[in-house]
Amino acid sequence: MEINKNRLRSFFSNPVLWGILFVYVLVLGYTLLHHELWGDELHSWNIAKASHSFSDLISNTRYEGHPPLWYSILWVVSKFSHDVSYIQLVQFIIAALVVFLLLFFSPFPLIAKALMPFGYFFLFEYGVISRNYAIAVLLTFCLCILLQKNLKQKLFLYYALLFLLSNVHLLALLLALSLHLYFLFDEYIKNKNKAAFLKHGFIGIILLLPSLYFIFPPPDSSLGVDYWLQRWEPDQLSVIVKGPVKAFVPIPAWWNYHFWNTEFLLEAQYRWHFLKWIILLLSTGLVILATLILRKNKNCVILFLGFLALIFFVSIFLPFANARQTGFIYVGFLAALWLCRYRNSVTLFQGKIITSLLIIQLIGGVFASLKDIQLPFSNASYVKEMVKKLPPQTKILTDYWCLNTLSAFMDRSFYCIDLQKETSFLLWNKESTAKTQAPNPYSTGIKNYFQKEGIQQAYMISILSPQVISQGDPQLFKSYKVNLVDQKEGAIEKSSNVYLYQITAY
Repeated sequence: MEINKNRLRSFFSNPVLWGILFVYVLVLGYTLLHHELWGDELHSWNIAKASHSFSDLISNTRYEGHPPLWYSILWVVSKFSHDVSYIQLVQFIIAALVVFLLLFFSPFPLIAKALMPFGYFFLFEYGVISRNYAIAVLLTFCLCILLQKNLKQKLFLYYALLFLLSNVHLLALLLALSLHLYFLFDEYIKNKNKAAFLKHGFIGIILLLPSLYFIFPPPDSSLGVDYWLQRWEPDQLSVIVKGPVKAFVPIPAWWNYHFWNTEFLLEAQYRWHFLKWIILLLSTGLVILATLILRKNKNCVILFLGFLALIFFVSIFLPFANARQTGFIYVGFLAALWLCRYRNSVTLFQGKIITSLLIIQLIGGVFASLKDIQLPFSNASYVKEMVKKLPPQTKILTDYWCLNTLSAFMDRSFYCIDLQKETSFLLWNKESTAKTQAPNPYSTGIKNYFQKEGIQQAYMISILSPQVISQGDPQLFKSYKVNLVDQKEGAIEKSSNVYLYQITAY
């Protein structure tokens, strides 16, 4: 199928689609301006800006359990500016491109195109929050477009996009594998060439393998196989049951102040236990319904069910419990539906079902975005105000969990008392884990720092409240006079409040 230039011109001159894109960009931009960055967003940025060379970046990201594409993008940006707000500019551009492709290149009807951009995942989870998920959606949509084109350089572009997709995230690798299965079966049906089938299968495996190097961390990583085996519980299997509900019905528990990463049915089941059976039936029904919608195209069914099976299998060991992770089930379905719609029509009833699912997505997206605008998602940026209140030349300390916050917003390194060293970013290695899990890490770290510097007083900024710190290190409050000087609470993300302590030796 050759590119129809007249058709493209009609798409790009469609005022309705441009209007939808304009509204999305306005809503996304306004929400991003009101979204306060939190720890995980800042962590990626700190690694990128602290890596002096690309080889440093690759070395540092080995401990992340994520392939390096997202970090590489941030690394390039950080060489021009250390302003942490640039991470949101990158996210804004990627999210806007996702919706642009969705509006102007997808085969979905207008009503679907009008609803999809404002759904929970495209507006909030992969729109507002700056993580390595939106770039995977963008590459997936690029592949969906390319798979239906007859271009001279199609195979080169296809494998380049497949390689990039696999180097975003473990879930993106699983999606890349599923898309390649679609490609293999689609090509075989067209050409009936077993040799070509095997050749492309081999090429795909070779291109997808490098991402495993980054996904499996080095031996001294604290996120190795032992970490997950020690934390494995039978209850993790319930994630498999909950996944489709979280993906297709992502309406947060609106009565919960900390609504992020909640789903109203899953939260309500703790009060009304019969909902557990409703959730099981709903989850099964959603998977069956999605399969029936795709049934006219067997390759698309293979894509969706294959991806779902891979997610469920990996979830046995690595539970994909967060909304941003289970949302890939929704993305996988959209990719399969996108490819299916190129060749197969959808019945009126199926169209109504899809529209209903998109309206549910819309409710979740609007709710989450409004809450993010009204309430502080994170109070991390308040550390700048805390530092301003302190006298010049004041010794400022921090702990393991707050280092990312201070380093990102103050753009310098800080002495981390539980690591007992000055640094500007965190590595998830066994050395760091051992120090943070040692008995009384606060009192021990402060004692060593006071002796080293020959001082009797310092200030510490933490994301932990006095109650939490006293539980982890009761010796701190016995050995030192600890005053809570300032605090900023009320963040949607539970671990994103900040506290300023004055610590004085007796």
